[in-house]
Amino acid sequence: MPKHEKKQCPRCSTEFECKTGSILLCQCSKIEMTAEQLEYSNSQYDDCLCLSCLNELRTEFNLLSHNKNIKNYLSGRS
Repeated sequence: MPKHEKKQCPRCSTEFECKTGSILLCQCSKIEMTAEQLEYSNSQYDDCLCLSCLNELRTEFNLLSHNKNIKNYLSGRS
């Protein structure tokens, strides 16, 4: 029998079901994240996050990365 576990998102406190026993059915399999995005998320939280927070952290990482690239570009033009 697949192992399913009720969890509370450490970021927003939303309750969700973690399906580690059938990972393809788990809510986290519905989002694609790069290794860098996952590393960013894992550096801030030690446990599973809800899908909404995963999406928000992915967007947050992308914005921070984009802003850093712009800053580096502009500083190289001086």
